[in-house]
Amino acid sequence: MDGYSISQAAERTGFTPSALRFYERAGLVRPGRTPAGYRRYTEEDVGALRFIARGKRLGLALDQVAELVPLFRGQRCAPVQDRLRALVDRKIGEAQGRVGELYGLTSELRRAAGSLHEHTPDGPCDDACGCTGEAVAVGPPIVCTLSEEERRGRGAEWRAALAAATAREETPAGVRLRFQRSVAVGALADLAAAENDCCRWAAFTITIGHDDVTMEVTGAAAAREAIVRMYRPPG
Repeated sequence: MDGYSISQAAERTGFTPSALRFYERAGLVRPGRTPAGYRRYTEEDVGALRFIARGKRLGLALDQVAELVPLFRGQRCAPVQDRLRALVDRKIGEAQGRVGELYGLTSELRRAAGSLHEHTPDGPCDDACGCTGEAVAVGPPIVCTLSEEERRGRGAEWRAALAAATAREETPAGVRLRFQRSVAVGALADLAAAENDCCRWAAFTITIGHDDVTMEVTGAAAAREAIVRMYRPPG
């Protein structure tokens, strides 16, 4: 009987033999058998397994891969592409959502790190030390630690970034800026993180939504005026 043994199929697809047995039990592949009962995989089986490996690399769930395999075996690319594109688009949204959550967590951690430097009581923890909750202190002084030359360069970076904002709203704690979903979120977050290093009185939270990306710039009451003045699109 022609075809590949399970070890040969494993070698050609990058899966282990145990993984191939798992996909067989899940119904994704159905290798034939020799008269002695050994599995034999066809070229079509190997192609399907490589397609499964591609789905796994893209982060698809097993049930999503199982939905795609019959389409792949149908010998027409268009239905496979259409469904795979829809699933990949959904995965992109999920991944960007996780990125937004991580950026938000980073901002929260930076605020916590700042509060833990502000006040150390001579004795047990108190309401202002930052160990048991948000520090009650007014916040870091509203100063920037950059040199004048560095400040000019940073200002140019912010003007370029804020020029892409589609909307701006003043909030009780600062401002909320909205950007198109296609904005370079990583570059925006890097800029915000660099700003927080030199202006510890401002906190930045980036949220990736289905339709747009928002950036919240917030601070203590004493910092709000500076935030409203500084973080506005040019023009």
